[in-house]
Amino acid sequence: LGANLYYTTNSDVNPKTSYHYARVSFGLAGNVLIVFKSAMKKDENGAGMIWNTPYSQYVRSEITLGKTWKFGKDDKLGFATRLLAGAGYAYGNSSVLPFEQHFYAGGANSLRGWQSRSVGPGLSKPESSFIIPNQSGDMKLEANMEFRWPLLWKLQGALFVDAGNIWLLQGADSSENQALGKISSDTFLESIAADWGLGLRLDLNIILVRFDLGMQFHDPAMDEGQRWVSPSQWLKRDNFGFHFGVGYPF
Repeated sequence: LGANLYYTTNSDVNPKTSYHYARVSFGLAGNVLIVFKSAMKKDENGAGMIWNTPYSQYVRSEITLGKTWKFGKDDKLGFATRLLAGAGYAYGNSSVLPFEQHFYAGGANSLRGWQSRSVGPGLSKPESSFIIPNQSGDMKLEANMEFRWPLLWKLQGALFVDAGNIWLLQGADSSENQALGKISSDTFLESIAADWGLGLRLDLNIILVRFDLGMQFHDPAMDEGQRWVSPSQWLKRDNFGFHFGVGYPF
């Protein structure tokens, strides 16, 4: 069971005026199947199974709020902001969220100083057992700001700042790295990943193509005392991300 709600004051593909929007998603799974659990085959943990696979039971929600101001001569200048919050919780027949319901951070529409799915969770170190980054969590918080201005012809420049992370709410084992991934009031600020960067946009009216270079200035995966990245390290390997996208990131 799920629902997605979206509201905007400007539905154009590439809005030319100030606008704001809100997006809310909600999902609930497994609550009907629990009625039949007593008749199901069980695994070693007592979870009911369908076709020899435990069914998932969880609740998940995400909300995004965004606003873009247009100003200056002919509204050529723009300042865009976005706030995103999401969380999921497994219960009953499940102890962790299904993989496809996890939250991720990093990439062309997220924290642009990192590659997609390479941030977090929390203060944990990147997982080295996968060739492709695949960091995931049960909760996500993110904030983005971007200033846009005209350059020449159909080209625009952009200056942006991104901040946020993902965290674990469940399923952390006894390992130190998993424990560092859990959200905690004591380490919350230290676990915020942050980047800044510059972008180039080619506005063809019916489509907008963009290139973004994001540089990390606070990396929660580093050891304590080394998380603030100095300017001399911004363009070092693994400290920046270069992204291609179609349409504005938010």
